[in-house]
Amino acid sequence: MSHGQSSPVSRDAAAVHYNPGQLGFIDRTELDVGLGLIFGSIGYQRERRGQYQYADNFDFAEPIDPADIDPSRTGLAPAVKATPVGPILDAFVAFPVIADRLTLGAGFYIPYAAILSLPEDGAQRYQAQSVTLISTHTTVSAGVKLHDVISLGAGVSYVLSIMELSKVQDFGAVQSFADGLAASPINQPNSFGPDAPSTVRELDVLSRQARIGPAVSHGVSFNAGVALRPTKKLDLALVYQHGSRMRLKGDFTLDMNDDFFTQDLAAQGLQFPPLVKGQAKLGLSLPKRLTLGAGYQVHPKVKLDGSFSYVFYSDFDVVDIELSSPDLAQPALGIGETVPQDLVRSWKNTVHAELNARGQATPKLLISGSVGYHSGASPDSTVDMASPDGHRLLGGVGMEYAIRERFSILGDLKVQGILPRTVTDSDYDLGNGTYKLFLGVAAVHARIKFGAGKRGKKKAAGDGEAEAKPEEGAGDEADAGGAEPEAVEPAPKPTSTPPPAETDDGAVPPPPPPA
Repeated sequence: MSHGQSSPVSRDAAAVHYNPGQLGFIDRTELDVGLGLIFGSIGYQRERRGQYQYADNFDFAEPIDPADIDPSRTGLAPAVKATPVGPILDAFVAFPVIADRLTLGAGFYIPYAAILSLPEDGAQRYQAQSVTLISTHTTVSAGVKLHDVISLGAGVSYVLSIMELSKVQDFGAVQSFADGLAASPINQPNSFGPDAPSTVRELDVLSRQARIGPAVSHGVSFNAGVALRPTKKLDLALVYQHGSRMRLKGDFTLDMNDDFFTQDLAAQGLQFPPLVKGQAKLGLSLPKRLTLGAGYQVHPKVKLDGSFSYVFYSDFDVVDIELSSPDLAQPALGIGETVPQDLVRSWKNTVHAELNARGQATPKLLISGSVGYHSGASPDSTVDMASPDGHRLLGGVGMEYAIRERFSILGDLKVQGILPRTVTDSDYDLGNGTYKLFLGVAAVHARIKFGAGKRGKKKAAGDGEAEAKPEEGAGDEADAGGAEPEAVEPAPKPTSTPPPAETDDGAVPPPPPPA
C-alpha cells in the first residue's frame, strides 16, 4: 500500500491508512496515486507421514487390513510450485479544511490480497488448487491538530472483499456424510468425520471437485491514530486498526459424478445429481492491529524511523463454510439442504517490526531502505497451501524524485520471504511437508501538491511584493524525511533607531524619551 516513504510517522496523504493522526499536520492539498505489480514464488513438497490405503479401495472403517495399505502413498510427494502475478493500485488524497486545524483525507487501497494457482492433481489438492482473495478498503478520514506537538485522527472504511476457491473436497472428512452412512437404512460403519484418521482419507470415490465463487463480502472497519512531535527531531505515533468480519456469499459447484453417489445407494436413500449447484457462505475475520511508531532526525539529511505492531491474528480462528442447495438434501439419511463444513485455522497473534532509513541524496532526490521481520501466524497443526506462512524477513529500497516543487515521482521495490519451513506435526497429516515463499512488489507513484502550504505562505508574507521562490527537494520534512528547513525571515530595513524589544510577557515597552 502506497510507497516506501509512508509510515506511521510520515506526514503525507497515505496517512489515511498508516496513521490518520498525521493528517492534522498536513497544511496543503496532496494527491498520491500509484500502480504496482505483485510477483512471487510459492513452493510446497508434501510429506505423507501417515498410512493410506490404496486410493481405489472402499474400506470405510478401521482397522484397515495391512494388505490394503499402499506403501507408495507414504513419504515425499512431487513438489508443486506457484508463481503468483497480479496488479495492485492505490490512491490517497488529503486536503486542509480549516487552516492549521482540520484536514480531511480519503483513500482506496488493498491491504490484503492472495493469488494462488497450483496443479489440480498435485498432492496439495485437498488443501487448495487455486485461491484468489482480494480485500479493498475505501476510507474517509479526518485529522485535527490540537497543538503544534499533537494531532489526532480517525477514519472509517468500507471493506469490499472478493474470493474464489477451488479444491478437492474429501467426503471422508465431512461429519454429515459420516452420520448419513452410519444411520438406517444404509447402516454402514465408518471412521469418517473431521477427526478421521489418514487410513480412511483421500479415497478416490470420496474425493469430489469443489469450486466456490466468486463470493463477495461487504463490511466496515475503522482506524484511529495519534501523532506527536515533542521536538523538531523526534516523531512518535500510536495507531489502532480495527479488524473486519468477512461474510462472503457466492455460488458453488460440487462434482458428484460417481456411481457411488448417483445410483449405487439410491434404493437406500443416497442419490445426488452429477453436478450439485447452490449457494455458499464463508465467514472469516481480518485481524485487529496496534502499532507504535517513532522517527528521529539523526542528521540534517538523514532520518531513521521504525514501527512495531502487535497483530491479533487469533481472530482468524476458523473459516465458517456453509453450503446450501436442494440437491444436497438426502431426507432418508437425515442430511438437509444446508451442510456446514468449518475449516479450523487456530492462528496465533504475531509481531511485526520494521526499520527505515531515509536520506536526501541531492536537493531533488530522496532515497530509502528498509528491513523488517514478521513472526508466523499459522501453527504447524493447521498450516497448509491455502495459507502458507512462516517467519518472514522483509527488505526494500525506494526513491522520490522532485520533478517540480509540487510534483514528484516515487519508485519502490519491496520483497519478503519465509525461512524454509518443514512441518511434521500437521493435524491428520494434511499439511506436513516443506513450505517456501517469496513475494515482491514493484510500484510507481506520483505525488502532486496544491497550494503554497504553511512555509510557502510565510515566505510570501515576509517578501512583501517579491514573489516567493519554489522550494527545492523531494518534498517537505513530512514526505522526504529530511531536516525541517528553517523559515527564512526577510532582512529588516535600516531604521534610525533600533526596533523595540518584547518583554517576557510579549508586550512592547514604550520608546525611551528623547535625549
